[in-house]
Amino acid sequence: MCQHLQMQPLSFTLTRSPDRLTPAVQAACLRISASTDPFFVERSPMPGALINKCTFNVKQFLEANPGEMVLGWEVCAWEGVLLDCIGHAVVKHDDRYRCVTPSRYADAKLLFLPDSSLTFDFADPMARMPAIQVALSTRPEVRRLIEVEDTERRIKIAYPVASGQIVVQGEDAVRLQHLAREKQRLMLKVILATSDHRTACPCGSGKKLRKCHRTDIERTLQLL
Repeated sequence: MCQHLQMQPLSFTLTRSPDRLTPAVQAACLRISASTDPFFVERSPMPGALINKCTFNVKQFLEANPGEMVLGWEVCAWEGVLLDCIGHAVVKHDDRYRCVTPSRYADAKLLFLPDSSLTFDFADPMARMPAIQVALSTRPEVRRLIEVEDTERRIKIAYPVASGQIVVQGEDAVRLQHLAREKQRLMLKVILATSDHRTACPCGSGKKLRKCHRTDIERTLQLL
């Protein structure tokens, strides 16, 4: 879920790389990989590296540099709501780790959770890194949001990626439209339910939600 929630003309960033490793995030990571601990890795993108192509970026980097590829999870957080973990590859050399892939949000570091059970088949044109969400909240809306995200992924993974996009057709396309509408409604409900007078607006304005987009969110929910 490291993505933008489109609510025209608004754009909300809900999950980002956390600034610190909290006990809640640490405990959630244990539910993904109990044998390793998460840690921060500095981003130092190599020239020509592409966003969302971490395995290929690392493979290319290792063709000219020493080290090895380590697979794991890039851990993003929606504070108090959920973790959004995407399979990720980094470089390890002399016990030091480096991420050679640029961040969509220009983050200087990422929270990385190594996982030796992950694999990537470069010979398979349909191969993609996995993704998983872990709830940090017991709210039913959060549980349902994770279910919707998982259903979307299972539909999309059956289709090839062409020119960086996935073209879904037929009944699957209609189902994705319904899921996208439900996901937007759930996200907006969770934003309101987990906010207080101190909560910053997810639009990135730096203002408090109550003085920024709270009214717009409430109006949008009435239409969904």
